[in-house]
Amino acid sequence: MILLSTYLVTLIVAQAAAIGIGLAVERIYTPYMGLMVFIPLYFCFFWLAWLFAVRVTRPRTSTGALDQA
Repeated sequence: MILLSTYLVTLIVAQAAAIGIGLAVERIYTPYMGLMVFIPLYFCFFWLAWLFAVRVTRPRTSTGALDQA
């Protein structure tokens, strides 16, 4: 459940960033350029958010002396 929650929170933040970047590019250049920047970011952030969530929530292993006994 923690993995899914982390993924959703990360995804919401990342998608908000993608929207912001797309709108900024749209204001500077053209609406077409804004869309061409937004679409790849939109799909890329799904994958990156998943990788981040898995990395953050993976179990930690300790290499202490008690674990080897």
